[in-house]
Amino acid sequence: MANALLTALKAAVADDQIRAVLLTGRGKLFSAGGNLKTFMSQDGPLDDYVNKVIEDTYNPLAEYMMAMPKPVVPAINGPAIGAGVGLGLNADIVLAAKSAYFSLPFVPKLGVIPDMGCSWLVSRGLNYNQALALFLTGEAMPAEDAARSGMIRKCVDDAELMKEASTLAANLAKLSPAAIRRTKEALRSACESSFGTQLKLEQQLQALSFGGNAFQEGLRSFKERREADFIAHGDD
Repeated sequence: MANALLTALKAAVADDQIRAVLLTGRGKLFSAGGNLKTFMSQDGPLDDYVNKVIEDTYNPLAEYMMAMPKPVVPAINGPAIGAGVGLGLNADIVLAAKSAYFSLPFVPKLGVIPDMGCSWLVSRGLNYNQALALFLTGEAMPAEDAARSGMIRKCVDDAELMKEASTLAANLAKLSPAAIRRTKEALRSACESSFGTQLKLEQQLQALSFGGNAFQEGLRSFKERREADFIAHGDD
């Protein structure tokens, strides 16, 4: 499934008609994470198997999602467990149903460490103490608490989740793809760069933006007192 998702995301990026991606689960769960039955069915050393799976499948998926130039809106329709937490948080603007929760049972249930980028993502969504408590206790974080803490964007009623997520994705699809791409690049860099390095990157990306078609359309729409139409007027 992870390989299929990576293939689908690459196809969405390659399709110019697709300007935003909506990601959700089918059924009661958003994602149950890794399948323990698969691990238990392996004949060879589990450390070799897990190392290969992470190297060949899960890390490439996580890295591609983080670097995607198009926005991904995850609608967390139910529990996100283990690697499923990383899958959800690796996307861009996270919405979750009130019945959803985030559970990280790696340490207390299995005696292993978080993967799928969870250690990086959760520790940036929360502070160190909150993140460590989630990892070591295995206590589930309700979606409402995740939204209140800033780990996700918003928690909504279950019945409204898909409508709100679809509306958000549709609104993002109206924006300038180049502006979205460059903003995502700048924010990813900000997680690791010095202030001076970040200022230089902003300067570089802003110069490109001001020279593009999107900015010209933004100026026209401001002058004409209308909403900018970045779809009809192309992009850079």
